[in-house]
Amino acid sequence: YIIRNVSYDYAKIPTLTSNYLPNVEQTFFNNSGICYDYASLFAAMVRSLGVPTKMAKGYAPGIDEYHAWNEVLIDGEWKTIDTTMDAAYHQAGQNTQMIKNSAGFNKTSEV
Repeated sequence: YIIRNVSYDYAKIPTLTSNYLPNVEQTFFNNSGICYDYASLFAAMVRSLGVPTKMAKGYAPGIDEYHAWNEVLIDGEWKTIDTTMDAAYHQAGQNTQMIKNSAGFNKTSEV
């Protein structure tokens, strides 16, 4: 759902404050947001199914700015999923794997 329906909101970036927290309902209804919004919406959706999910922040391969993504517990292992990155690939008509190689992700915090 997210990679097909949510668009990156570039206009939101200059308005952000250091204490910004995503609003999952707003992201869902507006179908737009920044990486933190994508990760929050994904976490809410997957957690609603009872699947342990974390939101991670830090630095991702190919992205120069501070970034947010998810880690999901699958078969006893934490797997990296980046819906923001996947949405960009989808919108460009490119295929991508949902599970990412976590080695390229430099996590500085998680929730």
